[in-house]
Amino acid sequence: MRTLREEIKSVARELGFTSVGITTADPLEEEGKRLERWIREGRQGEMDWMARTVSERANPRGFFPEAESVLMVTLNYYREEEFFLPSEYGTISLYARGRDYHKVMRKKLKRLLAEIQQLEPATKGRVFVDSFPIMEKALAVRAGLGWIGKNTLLIQKGLGTFFFLGGILLNLPLLPDEPVTKDFCGNCTRCQQACPTGALQPYQIDARRCVSYLTIEHPGGIDPQFHRPMGNLIFGCDICQVACPWNRSPLVTTVGDFYNRFSRDELKLTRLTNLTESEFEALFEGTPVRRAGYQRFQRNGEIALKNISHQ
Repeated sequence: MRTLREEIKSVARELGFTSVGITTADPLEEEGKRLERWIREGRQGEMDWMARTVSERANPRGFFPEAESVLMVTLNYYREEEFFLPSEYGTISLYARGRDYHKVMRKKLKRLLAEIQQLEPATKGRVFVDSFPIMEKALAVRAGLGWIGKNTLLIQKGLGTFFFLGGILLNLPLLPDEPVTKDFCGNCTRCQQACPTGALQPYQIDARRCVSYLTIEHPGGIDPQFHRPMGNLIFGCDICQVACPWNRSPLVTTVGDFYNRFSRDELKLTRLTNLTESEFEALFEGTPVRRAGYQRFQRNGEIALKNISHQ
């Protein structure tokens, strides 16, 4: 007869999650200290909300006092398509070309929680997918799902980094999985070498130099020193992921919501930079691209368009 934790893991896989792990809801003390140092150094850029919530991020019970365990899951999104489009088109990060993963993951996690409550009626839980400040990657490492690579992303053998991460805080005292304690990056520095703006140091990222941050989160103008390195990247950046040897043979997703919604013609820079705000909203409705907002997206497109003229 299977235990409750085995039943929960089985249900998670049946619902389509790529991998699943369990850890305790105890505070992430060392990880929290490292985050505090990173914030003190100002590497979060203009993401002031990170500084405001730094003391909360390392304590899962701060969001759900009854939490005993944390169920962590991944859902892969890799598809066999071009990562980087020719220069006259705007390149959008692979993860953002389909339906917003927050919506997809949240729906699946809520269903998983309902299934767990069928298995154990006394179950209470809280679902999270970037929905409140919690150190998801650190919890995933502790749940045995992977290790934090030199590109600061969670890496899994056989999956690489092309997956979304989410979880459920549970009031159930489940036996935790063994954490991943080995660093499988070894002496490799390909992600650092590939980063066009020098944002990566081993296991640390300076958001102020990161193309993903600059194109999505950064308000106002972008420092001219980063314009040429941005190329035609207009939302996010996959460069460090593509460079990673652990992404040589990633698992192809079967989740239709993550398939590419955009034709190449729709992403021509001369078209994108002439979109009205209502056209922008209509084109990117239901996708992560809307997070950047119209003004930032236009800013990014204009930089990319100018880069073409300098070729």
